[in-house]
Amino acid sequence: MLIDVHAHIYPENLAQKVTANLNGHYGVPIAHQGTVAEYLNICRQGNVDAAIVFTVATKPEQVSPANRWAIINNNKNNLISFGTLHPDYQDLDGEINRLKSAGIKGIKLHPDFQKFYLDDKKAILMYEKLAKDFIILFHVGDDQVPEKTNYTSPARLANVLDAIPSLKVIAAHMGGYQMWDQAIEYLVGKNLYFDTSSSYYFLQAEKFRFIIKEHGWDKILLGSDYPFSDPIREVTGIKKLALSDNEYRAIIGDNARKLLADLGL
Repeated sequence: MLIDVHAHIYPENLAQKVTANLNGHYGVPIAHQGTVAEYLNICRQGNVDAAIVFTVATKPEQVSPANRWAIINNNKNNLISFGTLHPDYQDLDGEINRLKSAGIKGIKLHPDFQKFYLDDKKAILMYEKLAKDFIILFHVGDDQVPEKTNYTSPARLANVLDAIPSLKVIAAHMGGYQMWDQAIEYLVGKNLYFDTSSSYYFLQAEKFRFIIKEHGWDKILLGSDYPFSDPIREVTGIKKLALSDNEYRAIIGDNARKLLADLGL
């Protein structure tokens, strides 16, 4: 069983622009194009059984069209779509009901791009509306550059978990991209999942194994962060961690299979 829980797909007419913007923001090469056709081809090559895919509304007015894209791709070709929201979107209740009616069970949020603090009061009110019926996959962390405004630190996510203990959460990038010490301090061992996206090739293997051990291998999910990388490359990296067979199989797919079953997917 191989399941990728973290992949971004874009309409063909937007993919090149989006990947260029990602390259400019993170300053790292973007390995792929970001299109549905390319990602499905990679999944076929890598024997990927299922994948969670999403896009993000960077502005409130993008919420509805982004979710239209999610609904179009949901449950097609073994793709499971997560929707998106923004705390400043005017009809949150209506959009949440629209996603529920379409069978969407997850929301992807990237507060760093969406320009809201992950633990802002307005955002917490939005999460409360989602807590019963959705799981939220948060982008967490960013380069720790002094002049950057940090919207998404592990400490902020810890505040959210304290405020809404029932919230179902996946923290991307092993709890915090480039903020793994803070992830260890604030999130490791708590009741949430981590995904492996954009971590293996930045995080020392010893620390990667430490986080898996301390957080619990049953709460780690494989994520490729396509188009930055792909599930084939990420599985190759996880293999190099010298985990037990049970741990390896759980991380690359069994944990996600159980989670999806719990969500009714």
